[in-house]
Order: sequence, then structure tokens, then C-alpha cells
Amino acid sequence: MERIKEAVLRARAKRAEAEEKAETETSGGQIDSLSDSSATPAGQGPLAVTKAVQNDTTEAGVQAGEASVGNVPSTMAATQALEATSVAEIKYKQTRVVHLNPQHLERNRIISFSKSDARTISFDRLRTQVLRTMRDYGWRTLAITSPTGGCGKTTVALNLALSIAHQTEQTVLLADFDLRDPQIAEYLGLPEAASLVDYLNGDIPLSQVFVNPGIPRLTLLPNHKAVLNATETLMTKKMQNMVVDIRNRYESRMVIFDLPPLLTTDDALAFLPQVDCVLLVVASGQTSKSEVKDSVRLLQNNYVLGSVLNKADEGLVNNI
Repeated sequence: MERIKEAVLRARAKRAEAEEKAETETSGGQIDSLSDSSATPAGQGPLAVTKAVQNDTTEAGVQAGEASVGNVPSTMAATQALEATSVAEIKYKQTRVVHLNPQHLERNRIISFSKSDARTISFDRLRTQVLRTMRDYGWRTLAITSPTGGCGKTTVALNLALSIAHQTEQTVLLADFDLRDPQIAEYLGLPEAASLVDYLNGDIPLSQVFVNPGIPRLTLLPNHKAVLNATETLMTKKMQNMVVDIRNRYESRMVIFDLPPLLTTDDALAFLPQVDCVLLVVASGQTSKSEVKDSVRLLQNNYVLGSVLNKADEGLVNNI
């Protein structure tokens, strides 16, 4: 077993050195301890949006450790155990690290930042069901949208990403693709710096845009500047190549895209073919039945992971 571990560690050290060199030359990457991987084919089998119900409280995740078959350790299992350990011990060498203000997060309803907050259970339940379904179908990219503005999709995206990052075997990248009204940086209180738009304009490499908010396994792709020709920008070849790159760079990574509302522009519809599945956020007492029907109709050619009823008296409700 020790020889297996030593061999795996040597191989991983060589890969890490190669990745660091490659990321300096290309778009840049933010996690030096994980290996590149090829794309995972999307699974088949659409899921329908149905009536929202409360979820069970099952938590996902298996502790990293030594796995074996019978009394003989498995080489593959040992490798996977070491991979899981490395995910838990990520150190950011190239990505800009910004520590967040808990009071600012509280004012913007970002509650999953702290695991000691009992209110996070709603997002932990959502996380468990999202990860379970996406793993079952081999999905790794998730778009979060809403029928109209003000439903809380960005708040849900942020809290979900934070909850996922608390799992030691999963990394997550949250990208602000609501180009007309970017809000992730504002909600988190990130200081204005390099932005997604700067990369798309060719001013900076992508590596300068990535931000780690002081939480292991979470990377942000923020945007500080509104884009007027958002639909056209989301459909450019450069954008498409970037999506493929950030999706496939690390095997353990899940990518969440905070997209614009469905019924106000065609931005989300233009981008959705590039993602595996969609989560629809609706607001209790705000979103009308007709808006939900119109949104579901627009999403009929996409895999709908489920819907989330936000701003409900009983807390976050979802039907995944």
C-alpha cells in the first residue's frame, strides 16, 4: 500500500508541475493540486419540473480515507483516496484570495458562509439533491436562472456554491454570466479589480480574473462591468472555448453559472446549450403561474434539474 501511495504521489507531483506551467501560459487555473481531465459526456434522461415539496435531510459525501476490497487495498481506491485528500487540502498559488466580511454577507442573505448557522440546512439539502442528481447523470455544469428579476437566483447560486464547497471531495466554480446586471461581486463585497469583461475584451488573461473568497474548494469568476451586447457576447467563440476550459480543467470541479432571467432577455436562452442542466428559481408571492409556465416552455429543450421556491415562509423549498 505504501508503494502505491508513493507512486501516486510522484505522478501527481509531476502533473501539478506541468499544470502550473500550462496555466501560466494559457488561461490560468486556480487549483494547483488537481489534475486535468477530459469532458464527461452528459447523461440522458430529462427531468420534469413538478410541484415543489420539502426535501429529506440526507447529507451527501464520504470521508476521504483508505479504501480496500476485502483485505487487499485496491490501487484505484488508493488513488481515489489520495485525490480526495488533495481536494481537501487545496492551496491557491496563482488565484487572488479575498477574505469576505461576514456582516456584509449577512446583509445580502449569504448565510452558507458559516457552517455554524442553522439556517444553512435549506441550502445543504439543496446541495445534496443537486450533487446526487448531477453525479447520477454525469453532469458537471449547472445554470441557475429565474423567470424575472428579483427572484433571488444570485442569492441561491451563492449559497449553493458555498454549501458545495464545504464538502471535502468537491470543488466548485461560480461564474457571473448575468452580463447585463452582474451582482456576485457586489453581494460578496469583492473589491473592484480584474473582471470577466476585461478578459473577453482581450485586456488580461483569465487567470487574473479568478478569485478565491477565503474558502477552500471555491473559486469565483466575477464580473464588475455591465455588457450591453450580452447575447452576442455569450455566443462568441471565445466564450464557448472558455466554458469548455473551465469545465474540463479539473475532474472534481462543478461549474455553476448565474444567468440572466429568462423572460426579460434572450441572454439565458443563447447560453443554455453550453450547460448540462438548469435550476429554475421562482419567488413566493412574486412569480406568477403564467411566468412559471412561460419559463418551463422556454426550457423544454434543456435538462431541467428542478425548481426552487425562494422567499417562502417555510424557507427554501425545491422539487429536485
